[in-house]
Amino acid sequence: MSIRKLAEKYKSIGLISSSLLVGAIITFIALPFLTRLYSVQDFGEYGVVLAVVSVLSTIANLRLDQALLVADDKHQKGLMFESSVFSLIFCIIFASILSFFFDAQMVLAICAGIFFNTLIQGLYNYKFSHEAEFFCAGLNILRSLVVVLIQLILPLMMSVTLVVSYSISSLFLIFILLIYILKQHLYQFSWYGVKNYKDFIFSNTPHALLNSFSHNLPYYIVSHFIGYQAVGFYSIVERTLRVPINLMSQTIRQFFIRKFKNQDSAYEAFKSSVILSLVSLPFFALFFIVPESLYLFIFGQEWIGISLYFKILALGYWAIFCNPPSSAFLIAKRKSSILFNLQIIELIVKILLFILAYQYIDHKIYMLLAIPISLIFYNFSILYMVWRSQK
Repeated sequence: MSIRKLAEKYKSIGLISSSLLVGAIITFIALPFLTRLYSVQDFGEYGVVLAVVSVLSTIANLRLDQALLVADDKHQKGLMFESSVFSLIFCIIFASILSFFFDAQMVLAICAGIFFNTLIQGLYNYKFSHEAEFFCAGLNILRSLVVVLIQLILPLMMSVTLVVSYSISSLFLIFILLIYILKQHLYQFSWYGVKNYKDFIFSNTPHALLNSFSHNLPYYIVSHFIGYQAVGFYSIVERTLRVPINLMSQTIRQFFIRKFKNQDSAYEAFKSSVILSLVSLPFFALFFIVPESLYLFIFGQEWIGISLYFKILALGYWAIFCNPPSSAFLIAKRKSSILFNLQIIELIVKILLFILAYQYIDHKIYMLLAIPISLIFYNFSILYMVWRSQK
């Protein structure tokens, strides 16, 4: 295959991956400055807000943003409208519920974040379905750039928390996206499109909701039992370690799904998973030898003790690298129910480990060991299911 044909074949993956990489680099470079502009408490509250936004965004628009990827052209603009309206109604209803648990600033940040996430994902999927990869790549970069710039600039002008700056960035981006959607007429007043895509509501939503809840459960546990200070440490470490994981899950899994769609090779999926896991192991092993002084130099003197968080999470995050080929194989072979079932078991294991650690370990920070143990269990259980399917 010529270089030209190869570049054309993987143009979509390359563009999206590059934009995600640029966004991740922008966020990562900004972290040392943000940790000096905002307190550990700020990062703790911000981490909880992002965790709630991540979970509720999966159901706010009834997964109609995903339907846009497969919808007929005549239904797409109607789905854009319906998705936005459902998300807005959801935010209004949940604002009253969330007010019993959080203060007004956090409720505003959560609702603004939910509506922004669903709006940008709907626009992204609409454009991606029309092969506008350059627009989608620019949207990824714009999102990261605006959020980071506002978080960096606002503290220089006024006394502001990280939660408030997140609210302002979300509202600003919502305004920009709505102007674009209205100007380009990317909507159509309709209530009929949703009837043709009910499967996204009833089959896609439970899996996405469970996955998001399980991933963000530590934020709720840590904030309730340990405090926002600990969540601040956890959020920084989690965001740092997930940079390569997020990039990988957006690209490598898509590649393997397409590959295994017409190739029935469980052995190839198993081998690729093992190789990825072994390749990633030295990278995560570095976090066990990096001195605390290096972390303090990067993040600031206020973050004493953050090295322990890196060690605990790195213990299990390396196992995620064996996931893309193995989970892609199961998805390609229409066996996603296996992933859902294993996710339920993983969530139960995680909760039980949290309870046991809280009961029997004095230093509550070690409750976080439930995360790497459950991650290793979940990802290698998927690998085992693929290996067993060879027989």
